[in-house]
Amino acid sequence: MPIVLAGVAATVFGVSDFLGGTAARRVPSAVVAMLAQMAGLLALGLIMVVIPAAVLPSALGWGLLAGLAGGIGVPLLYRGLAQGPMNVVAPLTALTSAAVPVAAGALLGERPSMQAWMGITLAVIAGVVVGVSLEPSADRDDKADGDDTAGASATGGRRDAVRGVAMALFAGVCFGGFFVLLAQADPVAGLWPVTAAKVAGSLVAGVALLGALRAGGLAGDPGPLGAGGWRLALLGGVLDAVANALYLLAAHHGQLSVVGAVVALYPASTVLLARVLHREKIGPLQLVGLLLAVPALVLVTSG
Repeated sequence: MPIVLAGVAATVFGVSDFLGGTAARRVPSAVVAMLAQMAGLLALGLIMVVIPAAVLPSALGWGLLAGLAGGIGVPLLYRGLAQGPMNVVAPLTALTSAAVPVAAGALLGERPSMQAWMGITLAVIAGVVVGVSLEPSADRDDKADGDDTAGASATGGRRDAVRGVAMALFAGVCFGGFFVLLAQADPVAGLWPVTAAKVAGSLVAGVALLGALRAGGLAGDPGPLGAGGWRLALLGGVLDAVANALYLLAAHHGQLSVVGAVVALYPASTVLLARVLHREKIGPLQLVGLLLAVPALVLVTSG
């Protein structure tokens, strides 16, 4: 049952990230993060009415700490998905977020097998291969044209892609910390830790939004698709809350290292949606790196 719950959570996480990343291409990522956090908090409030549980201060504390980590990671991920290719950013985030629970589980007394450690090593290699091979197809086309302006644009495209990868890795660390901290809450508390996490995440998102406003980062018309981006952000936030609840249930009934690794399979749905709806393509070396990510996650999960 924990594996099934973690698998469903992974699928829902992936859809949520696709919606959030798509929304961040239409409206500022700080706005997307805030809308997603508030929508998720509202959804959890409705769920808590139906599924009441004991309110434990310690569980709320773990939830708040997890929410701080997740609150930092969400806008970073959305920004990364908006700047870099979704089919690169999402897997890198997942690989990093998978490694953190495995390492934390070992420190907390769990003993992952040699297979799991082999998976983590392979995941790092996959991340390096993907990172060093970033070169968007538009970049190659511009070089073929020999236009100086196009070359400058290509350089900017590579720079954005690298920034997207850096944000993906940092977001992965934050999400891995979120999974570890949330799993420490007492199961008796039910979904209260997730609700507390959403409260903390909303506060972080609010601070990020205020910072963007003061820096003038929200200036400009988001365009005709702006309203659609807001709706995607709200739906993504609701799905993220549901995925968090499923993950917590899985973590309470299974090993942290295994559940965390299974949840890290979420980019599968993100990449599939990006491929079908955004028609994103990847280069040969990127494909090699992403293919290496598959056995890496399988090894971590089986270990």
